[in-house]
Amino acid sequence: MEEKTTNKDLESQLQSLRSKAAIAKVLTYGSGAAMILCFMTGLIPVAIIFIVLALVGGYQLEKNSSKLKKLLSDDVISGVLKEALGDAVEYNPWGKINPGGMVFPFSYNCADGSDHIKAVCNGLNIELGDIELIDESETTDIETGQTEKTRNTQFKGQWLTCDFGKELAGEVYISERTKKTRRSLKSNVTMDNEQFGTRFCVRANNPQEAYYILTPHMMEYITAMADKSGGTVYLSFLRSGKMHVAVQTGRDFFELGKSNADVGALRQKFLGELRWFTDIIDTLRVEDTLYKKETNV
Repeated sequence: MEEKTTNKDLESQLQSLRSKAAIAKVLTYGSGAAMILCFMTGLIPVAIIFIVLALVGGYQLEKNSSKLKKLLSDDVISGVLKEALGDAVEYNPWGKINPGGMVFPFSYNCADGSDHIKAVCNGLNIELGDIELIDESETTDIETGQTEKTRNTQFKGQWLTCDFGKELAGEVYISERTKKTRRSLKSNVTMDNEQFGTRFCVRANNPQEAYYILTPHMMEYITAMADKSGGTVYLSFLRSGKMHVAVQTGRDFFELGKSNADVGALRQKFLGELRWFTDIIDTLRVEDTLYKKETNV
């Protein structure tokens, strides 16, 4: 009875904070739009009022969103992480994972993120978190001299880094094709599995390294794994011993979203998101063809 009551209280708090954040968001964006309209029509005093309302709304949005994230972190996510990754897991809701070691069909020059996780999974050091890759540019109007910044989000999703602790058999980069990149993404390695080659772009400086790592079994596994990802998958296997997996889902990890604030359902949802990544580690860490073979001198 006590646990159910606690869950009900938690669910009530989550729903309340989400509602307050939603109202603040409407106030912020609605006031911003009204402010622009008033400036365009010369209603400067009214525009100033909407500026104040937008600032108040923005403050409340940030405040309630932070409270919601902290509540989820303390009362739901921390327990899920310990269940999936053990007691030694480190979690920072506002921390960021550093991108690197991946080949993308787009360019970016800055990154943002959250939900940074560090843990040891089956003896391997891993990092995991939300990431947003952004192409930021500046343009200056020659006549007015005003500079305008443009931020285009090229990637939003999750990123996993796993250190296998020993040298891999080569360096291979894999990118799942989308409708947008189907024609532009070109492989420099032709795979025997035609279905895999159609779906994924494979690049490697040495094609033999790709053939050694991407066995028929491995290609089948990557295809099945991508089917369950809920997004577009990118992988890289680096000779140094690290594997990177990035999934462009268009959303954040551990978000409440529009679903009912059912604590039990949330825990299962978050566990499912984590286990997609931990299953990859469990499967690939025992694949002998992934590692460089020791040579006897």
